[in-house]
Amino acid sequence: MDRHPNLRLPAAQLARANGFSLIELLVALFVLALLASAAVLALPDSGSDLRRGAERFAARTGAARDEAIVTSRPVSVVVGPAGYYFETRGDGGWQPPDAQSLQGGDWPSGTAVSQSGAEATADGMVAGGNRRIVFDSLGLASEEARIHLSREGHDATVSIARNGDIRTETGR
Repeated sequence: MDRHPNLRLPAAQLARANGFSLIELLVALFVLALLASAAVLALPDSGSDLRRGAERFAARTGAARDEAIVTSRPVSVVVGPAGYYFETRGDGGWQPPDAQSLQGGDWPSGTAVSQSGAEATADGMVAGGNRRIVFDSLGLASEEARIHLSREGHDATVSIARNGDIRTETGR
């Protein structure tokens, strides 16, 4: 009886009998790394939701300012703890806008909202919870405002200046 039958095999057959080649291991690790990176990229990030919500609000508010300039009619944005909406001035009162670009929206779920500026109280909110900022036919805002959004340790602030300038700042 032969105690070591593998010693008689050629070197190539002996390597296959003992396990995987280095190239096979590297290919398997590469495939696992690709799958792991795809899974990480697919995970939701509450900070990006908050940032997108703030940028969407800033863009729509800029569109409201532009609408006020183009139509020579006041356009307002009403901001509250749950979301925001737009109105135009006409026929003796505030009415929903005709423009498709002026669609209101809700803040991302779980978002805390505080406001600062001329009408804000010490706790950062406005009487009644909603605040109206009006853009006139020159694109000037009725007041300065800072709308601060926070959610799960992430922050975003949209600032509206009296000259109609709208800026978005994001934190962690």
